[in-house]
Amino acid sequence: MSISRRSIVAATLLAAMMPMSAFAGDFVDTRVTLLFSDDNVFADAGETTPNSPSARFGGANSSNSLFYDAYNSQYSGFESLTNLVLYKQAPAFFKGLTTEAALALNLLVARERSTSSLDAVKISDASSYLRLNYTPPSWDASRGEGISLTGFPLSADRMRLGYAPKVTWGGSNVFPNSGESVPGAALRLVKSINDEQMWYVWVGMKTTLILNDKIHEQETNYGALLGAGVDITSWLRLDVSGGYFQKGVNPQTSVLGRDVDAYGVSGQLVFHYGEPVGGSIDFNLYRNDPDLPSRFFRAERYPGGFSFTGSIEGTFLAQELADPDVYAQTSIQKAYAGVLQLRAKYNYWRFGIVGLMRSLSFIEFNVPGYPPFVDFPEGTDISGEKFIAINVDYYFPSTRLTPGISAGIQMPASYSTSGTLGGNNPSAALQGKRTVVVKDSSSMTVLPSGEEAKLVTSAKVNLRWDISEFFSAIGEIYLTYDKNKTTFKDSSEGVAEAVFEDPWALGFNLMMQARF
Repeated sequence: MSISRRSIVAATLLAAMMPMSAFAGDFVDTRVTLLFSDDNVFADAGETTPNSPSARFGGANSSNSLFYDAYNSQYSGFESLTNLVLYKQAPAFFKGLTTEAALALNLLVARERSTSSLDAVKISDASSYLRLNYTPPSWDASRGEGISLTGFPLSADRMRLGYAPKVTWGGSNVFPNSGESVPGAALRLVKSINDEQMWYVWVGMKTTLILNDKIHEQETNYGALLGAGVDITSWLRLDVSGGYFQKGVNPQTSVLGRDVDAYGVSGQLVFHYGEPVGGSIDFNLYRNDPDLPSRFFRAERYPGGFSFTGSIEGTFLAQELADPDVYAQTSIQKAYAGVLQLRAKYNYWRFGIVGLMRSLSFIEFNVPGYPPFVDFPEGTDISGEKFIAINVDYYFPSTRLTPGISAGIQMPASYSTSGTLGGNNPSAALQGKRTVVVKDSSSMTVLPSGEEAKLVTSAKVNLRWDISEFFSAIGEIYLTYDKNKTTFKDSSEGVAEAVFEDPWALGFNLMMQARF
């Protein structure tokens, strides 16, 4: 195998345990982006929902990305942002003990149309922390071995469960309507098996305040998290994690005051050979402990030869919600998610495939439920999200050009029920089976009466030109066919009805970007 004596996993553990080259006043993972784009050249302002103005500078929104884009990132890639880290590390007065602290802030430059200023900087905590590291006398601190206690005084959002960012859970938003910070702490033990294998266990806790709608006072709610992992061999790793969360009391009148408890478990099996292929940028959950924004903007390496990484992940969740069919009763709503990722590199070629499935209850898990705090009623047709996407690109070292192509097919999540809308004498368009297509917990589309969710097909061609070590120019053209796009228009009777839009959308993104 072409890996070093220390496995990829060991290197990642060391990075998580010792936050590397962060110094006082160090701006890390800075991204400055100039974007010129049009999310749909076939449409003009006012013709679609959401609105699609003409080509413009700085026009990034959710429509600029395909459903499989930025799969391993919490950002779209079009932002201008930075992370400011103030870091201090020093040995303690006691042998084997090291003290650390970091104030980590994320500065995101965004367009704020709701304020008088269109340009705004959003500042948020990026998991600032305090940590005690203890290394027993016979353990190897250079390999990351040790016992650590980490406290997150402002936000423990990055201490999550699950592994692929698209299906992680247990972050701050697992507590609904808290409106409060979610600090926490974690205790971790890391130990080597040999030069290429390691194992770890960790346990954590979070707390926040949530309004109790029965007594009209805020109450403390708790979350408990734990995880473990082991390198079964130098090329095969197993990770498991689980958690339990108190999500306040149910505000529904029929079950007012009943506790909303949630719990679940996640597992992942990873196979790796050779040089790492791509990987998550911006949002590293490799070991559930990305305390500092790591330097993941580094360029892809091409040492030659063959490399491969494959992973399969599954999550099962459950929570107690109001039963819509039995008054004053609750029911357990189950949720699931699964991910398969395969990435390969051969000389200057890169290949990737990702498949995902998420139940609708998983998408709505943090709300919780749809409608909020209520389970799905009997007689509804519920379908989860499923998609598969492939990509391939090639790097030309002489010109620093990387052309690529990607494509994917998605069946979006949906919710269908029969009935009538519009009062005692509804029109035909407001009767019969109604389907709601759910893209995420805050984005939904109502289809015309009798229609069902359809497959979404997307493809993209892109070109990246690396001008210097930190400066790139990127261009991409993408085409989407989506028959789930609708808008509302008044009928001849003056009633707003859902009607289909043109399913075709052709868009482009042209940008210059500096990352350092």
